[in-house]
Amino acid sequence: MAKTEYDEQAGSVGGEEIFREERVLTGLFEQYGSVRHFKKNEFIFREDEDSQDIYWVRSGLVKISQSAKEGQGITLFLRHAGEVFGAAEVLTGQRRQRYARCILDSEVLLLSADQFRGLLLSRPDVLYALTVSNARRLLHTQRYVETLISRPVAWRLGHFLMQLGERKPNELYVGLPLSHEEISYIIGCSRQTVTETLNEWNELGIIRYEKKRIWIYDCEAFREHLNL
Repeated sequence: MAKTEYDEQAGSVGGEEIFREERVLTGLFEQYGSVRHFKKNEFIFREDEDSQDIYWVRSGLVKISQSAKEGQGITLFLRHAGEVFGAAEVLTGQRRQRYARCILDSEVLLLSADQFRGLLLSRPDVLYALTVSNARRLLHTQRYVETLISRPVAWRLGHFLMQLGERKPNELYVGLPLSHEEISYIIGCSRQTVTETLNEWNELGIIRYEKKRIWIYDCEAFREHLNL
């Protein structure tokens, strides 16, 4: 599961507590959830559908997006392995406000809305774990908005790649599951700027960039270059 800057800071302060709450939600879905396998690009749910289930990602990567007037969906969030999604509409009694679609082949555990509500009422530990999870998500969103406002595009793109990649000692591999346009929506810039920045880094030798794949061979130098 990719960790954000906020996650890393929170973990250093209260790692045991956060890990315990994550374990509660993981155990809940593993015990009561039903397994579904979704292929890359397959929809998990669509906008305006009845909110019938809550989901937990066991493996893979899911994007939560909203349709735009121009027809291109705007990706708002990514849900990695170990994360819950789809709870807000269930708990507020609304139809789906956005759609969920798999970026990679994904294994997802489902709990029905009625079953989930019943577990929340009968198990205070589950209710508390969900509350902590939502609070962390809210704090991360606030920090993310601050980042979009205060940081340059190169910093935002570099930070995003560091979250998305698979790190081994001082190297990072990123298999880009998102288009440049989708990345631009997430970090708040134009598609052209994403493409130009990646090409510039590639020419400078900061990264090795091929279609849908990025290698960063010296993460510390990359972070230092961008003041991450």
